[in-house]
Formats: sequence, C-alpha cells, structure tokens
Amino acid sequence: KRRLLLKTNSELATVIEKFPSLLSLSIDTNLEPTLDFYSKAIGDEKVAIAMLKRDPTLFGFSLEKRLKPRLKQAKELEWDIDEGTFVKIAKYTELSWNITVAKNL
Repeated sequence: KRRLLLKTNSELATVIEKFPSLLSLSIDTNLEPTLDFYSKAIGDEKVAIAMLKRDPTLFGFSLEKRLKPRLKQAKELEWDIDEGTFVKIAKYTELSWNITVAKNL
C-alpha cells in the first residue's frame, strides 16, 4: 500500500536537509494524506512526488486549515491547479493569500 517517495539514500538526505522537520511527521497521519491531497489535486501522482521532492516543506502545511480551504478558493476562481498554484496555496501568508484572491475576484 505504501508508495516509495524516495528511492535512494541520497534523495532522502537531500529532502531531510531541505526540511528536517520531515523526520517528526507521521507517515499515516501526515505524509500519506498530504501526498494523496497533492496527487488528487494535480491529477498525477508522479508530478506530485516530483514537486514534493523539490520542495518537501510542502509537507509541513495543514491540510484542513490551509491547503484544502485554499484549494477550494483557487478552484472557485478557476485557477489552473499546478505547482505554482500550490506554492501560493501552501506558502503565502494569510495577508498575501487574501490579496492574491482579491485581485482575482
């Protein structure tokens, strides 16, 4: 059932170097649900995995408090759901997100 996100020790070391807090996240309650979320939203698990390898900090954001509500807003605004959109969804502060959304109303 588990998917292999990282295939080599080198990949693992790089990801942990970029986001050391990854080691404190639960596979069952954090990593798998977050990977599922990005995979379904983008529509391609391989693209989602590549995105998360490039920027593992994307694992660190709350699904319920940030990612899901913002994805819903982005879809309502008919934005393309791609890696750039996910960086905004995940990383923008509340103020930056609200300004971005307001500009697109």
